[in-house]
Amino acid sequence: MSRTDTGGSPALKRRRVVIEEDDERVDDDRYGDPSRSVTDRELARNVSAPTTEPAPVIRSDLWFEDGSVVLQVQDVQFKVHRTIVARHSPIFLDVFAMPHPQDEPTVEGCPVLHLQDSVQDVRHMLLAFYDKGHSTRDPLAFDAVAAMIRMGRKYDIDYLRHEALLRLTTEFPTTLSEWDKLPHDYTQIHHQSGILFDIVNLAHDNDIKSVLPAAYYLCIQEFEDLLTGTARDDESVAQVSYDVKRECILGRERLFRAQTDHLFGWVDNVGCSDKCTQPARCRAAGSSLIKALYVPMPEPARTLERWIEFKQFVPMQTMALCQVCSKDAERAHEEGRQQIWNNLPSYFGLPGWSSLKNFDG
Repeated sequence: MSRTDTGGSPALKRRRVVIEEDDERVDDDRYGDPSRSVTDRELARNVSAPTTEPAPVIRSDLWFEDGSVVLQVQDVQFKVHRTIVARHSPIFLDVFAMPHPQDEPTVEGCPVLHLQDSVQDVRHMLLAFYDKGHSTRDPLAFDAVAAMIRMGRKYDIDYLRHEALLRLTTEFPTTLSEWDKLPHDYTQIHHQSGILFDIVNLAHDNDIKSVLPAAYYLCIQEFEDLLTGTARDDESVAQVSYDVKRECILGRERLFRAQTDHLFGWVDNVGCSDKCTQPARCRAAGSSLIKALYVPMPEPARTLERWIEFKQFVPMQTMALCQVCSKDAERAHEEGRQQIWNNLPSYFGLPGWSSLKNFDG
């Protein structure tokens, strides 16, 4: 199907640009010595640019015998139903409404629509249309989630975009309560080597801002990989941009200071309460806690750790606290976690949580 202008509104014409780019044709007679004959120019062109056979067209596994349109991406064709595709995308609906020029080739009597996307993205989109495989809560491969984001945005497929966004925001939430609910043995996206950096890049490329603070926090837990990149399963290297590395490094230093200001400030006051039942023992436990937390240096993984997890890290010191100091420490610890979470975007140079809108809001 060509983008030959057959009329229509300006809005429709703008939408056609999304589907297929204009072919660029160059008149060879504009170049070279105009005094040379046409035969000379043609001979020179034939010698300098040997012809190559076009890549054979491949029929994909998504090929319906009763299909009514062929979507071609590079050298791969998908024979599908116009009504199914148009039902999910208003952009495809508008394109299919244009008459097919009689002089353009067809495949098995079906018009051919060339798309400027990746084969993988188009295949994931069509699988979602036909198989509804992306509407469950089962974990999805990152490639599928990324395709749902890109194709959903480009072709106004709302449910694809929203489904993929839900999976991302579930794993990278905006509230501490949702963060605490995340299980350690289940994810919405199949985790594989390098996926964290791929998700950060996907978020930046598609204006998904709300997932960045939590994603950056996880990035700094793998500090060496953050600096050098990490190998994917296919041996390619996943890495983030220089700007992301810079913000993560600065954010890591700010989090260290926030630990002292908000999270572990209570340690200095252990045994000082008038209600403490064993001041000497609690003060000794506090001194031991300081050494455990700050020698040789704080760990970023401790920053959002819940009290129950913190006690497992320093069991002897916390067990030595009297009941009064233990309760005070737990309350101060949880209040400090919440304060750090509230400020988490600012540590990484991002606007506040309420301003982190996805897809421009």
